[in-house]
Amino acid sequence: MDFDRARLLAKVARLYYENDMTQAEISERLRLSRQRVQRLLSDARQEGIVNISIHPIMGTFSELERSLEKQFDLSEALVVETSDPENQNTITREVGAGAAEYLARLIRPKDKVVLSWGRSLLGMVNALASRTRVQLPELRLIQGLGNLGDPNTAMHGGELVRRAARALGAKPILFPAPAIAASTAVRDALYADPYVSHTLDLARSSDVALVGIGSSDSDSRAVPDLWQYLPPAALPNLLAKGAVGSINLRYFGADGCLAASEINDRVIGLTLEEMRKIPRVVGIAGGPGKVKAIDAALRARLIDVLVTDHITAIQLLGKSQSSGSWPG
Repeated sequence: MDFDRARLLAKVARLYYENDMTQAEISERLRLSRQRVQRLLSDARQEGIVNISIHPIMGTFSELERSLEKQFDLSEALVVETSDPENQNTITREVGAGAAEYLARLIRPKDKVVLSWGRSLLGMVNALASRTRVQLPELRLIQGLGNLGDPNTAMHGGELVRRAARALGAKPILFPAPAIAASTAVRDALYADPYVSHTLDLARSSDVALVGIGSSDSDSRAVPDLWQYLPPAALPNLLAKGAVGSINLRYFGADGCLAASEINDRVIGLTLEEMRKIPRVVGIAGGPGKVKAIDAALRARLIDVLVTDHITAIQLLGKSQSSGSWPG
């Protein structure tokens, strides 16, 4: 049985038989048609996943997913196995591949999907590019953050959107601005530009947002020139204010609240509050260095769906059940 299909069959079956959700509720929660939910439930019975009880599928983490969904009130959690829990590059690649499978199931032909930035999104785009190409010409992929780094590199925001659009046969909508303006005056001038404002308006009205979750210290290593327009003390000041993570370069503390800083004053892209209003925000992240940031994003309900690795999932659940503080 195909692994990803088996995972979906088990998830739909659990929601219907164990959580007592109606087919209509499952359809809304998983963004599937009612007809597809009916077929999946029928297939789950025919293929022996549902008998008297739901049979676990080897290699899946349905219990971890269900625990994350319940603990953090998520619309959905997708947990993938990591083959090397100590290697962040491996984790990022494997979590990204899981996100690509989820996206392929999630999107509808006329959706507007906004992409943020980060290595996990790069992993997702790389996995999309290796899949069988599909053609969704009415699907719009929108860049939700200005550009960072060398435009010729894969990490560049515009390149992420272009490559994802090629893989999905979709229309890319690029952001004609840097991610961090040289000053607040430059930021204000760029926000007044009609092309920038049009892209932001489309991003704000998206159906789905795909976001990486950065840790405060890893962002600077990911793109060395991230801080080129800011004074040397910008990052230490941010850390001193308790920032633990970021989404779309918007830094937040352990409570998920925005950390006031000159970085935030110069970022050109969607704000945390704007992203909250998007119907489905999918956070894609994993690894030991990201646990604090993911935990804060979950507690503040900055994301509706989490795609992560099984070790990170266990750590998140362990933290949520403990009254103690984070080590270190």
